[in-house]
Amino acid sequence: MLTADQAMALFPRAAPEHRAALVTRGPTLFERSGIKGTRLHFLLAQLGHESGGLTIVGENLNYSAQRLVAVFPRRFPTVAAAQPFAHNPEKLANQIYGGRLGNGPPASGDGFRYRGRGYIQITGRHNYRDIGRVAAVPIDEDPDRAAHADHALEIACGFWTARGLNAIADTGDFTACTRRINGGTIGIEDRRAWLDKVIRVLALPPAPKQVTAETIVLVQRALQRLGFSGIGAADGDAGPRTLAAVSEYRRRKGMPAGTIDEALLKALNIPV
Repeated sequence: MLTADQAMALFPRAAPEHRAALVTRGPTLFERSGIKGTRLHFLLAQLGHESGGLTIVGENLNYSAQRLVAVFPRRFPTVAAAQPFAHNPEKLANQIYGGRLGNGPPASGDGFRYRGRGYIQITGRHNYRDIGRVAAVPIDEDPDRAAHADHALEIACGFWTARGLNAIADTGDFTACTRRINGGTIGIEDRRAWLDKVIRVLALPPAPKQVTAETIVLVQRALQRLGFSGIGAADGDAGPRTLAAVSEYRRRKGMPAGTIDEALLKALNIPV
């Protein structure tokens, strides 16, 4: 459903294991969740924004006092009020998330324990519990799993399902999709830029497979056994004589014009 080339084009700065998860685990997870077409476009665009292109899988809570005032003005109306929490992610998370989202009070440590993680930034004990149940991954018991490449895509698909986002995607309303995820439209321009990129990349045809020298040798030997002696040595070089033999073989077999492709390999009983 998503090729390695497409994953690289979409998320070039992501760790290899996160791109690999899209390619290897994506098909099963997307099919199970009914995510295809516009639904897939919307999902990948939202993940791209929320995770900075799959590079941010844990919430950054390392703020200066001045930045805390700007980001959380109701909680920190002055620099003096924010100063005790500046550059202290654990204390800050417990303060802003404590007593909310199913978390215990600040002293419980739940705010930091269930801080934002994963491609969609799951936050809060109740969300970890509920999304984990849908995804069949008990992240409330081991929150770090939400950010791990082995589970992050499962969690994202679980979130997508739990929030009923397929139905919203089917209406084509990307803004409504954003509101369901974000609670508002924060970052909508960047999200739309991601959507444009996803649509563009997924519309590209898959890059043709490169034929290895080892495969060319097998083709040359197979053609030699069939009497195409003009090939010369089986040297792994698809030169003019080899290509001429390939063309003649295809003609005799009634195959479409072409070179060394999957159809030719199958005709010559060479493993694809």
